[in-house]
Amino acid sequence: MVPLPTPPSPRKRAKTGGRVAQVTPDRIIDAGRRIGLPELSIQGVAAALGVSSAAIYRHVPSRLALERLVGEAILADLALVDDPAEPVAAHLVGLAVRLRAFALAHPGTAGYLQRMFPRGTSGTRLLAAEVAALGRRGYDPSASVVLASAVATISLGLIAAEEARETLAVTDPDAVEAETRETLSVIAADPVLSAAHAGLPDVTPDEFFRVLVTTFVDGLLARLPPGRPAVDVLREPQRPDPR
Repeated sequence: MVPLPTPPSPRKRAKTGGRVAQVTPDRIIDAGRRIGLPELSIQGVAAALGVSSAAIYRHVPSRLALERLVGEAILADLALVDDPAEPVAAHLVGLAVRLRAFALAHPGTAGYLQRMFPRGTSGTRLLAAEVAALGRRGYDPSASVVLASAVATISLGLIAAEEARETLAVTDPDAVEAETRETLSVIAADPVLSAAHAGLPDVTPDEFFRVLVTTFVDGLLARLPPGRPAVDVLREPQRPDPR
């Protein structure tokens, strides 16, 4: 009698294409980057890899851990360039501009950076590089972290708002157009706002971002010049409440 072949064990049964689907951190990252940070989820990555959510949870214990894994991989592509001859104000504005360009090219990055930073090796590398760059301009590490964090906080808020507007314009352009017309009609109906609006020049989002960041950086550096300890600024008495 010819013996019957032994059936494969359940663990080795093929899931797709005759082969067992392998789950590795690199494959999770690849799937996560394709999905994108705004839509990232354990279930989405599992579906993209053709495995169960439990298989993903063996590598990342939570959605936040998944976000960190993918987010740090994305941040690895961000390079901060430093010209030591560049004045500190121009350097910080340049940092904000590069951060904006990168975040808009990688949707969801602004929100990722806003939630917690640094969260891994890529974020640590970026912050350490910026502390070193500001150190070359006369700032101690604590003051450098304060400066970099302040510029990043303001920049990321502007970037996240811009990203939200762009997303809405793509997902529901008709509604955005209707709301824009309504807003302009409200402004036109008010004599004060109408006159103020008429006196404003047309600026691009790039120009508007640079103006706001430059103004903020100028004020920040007036409070925290090279050599001044950050603790002096952070513990400085607040101005009286104008009320």
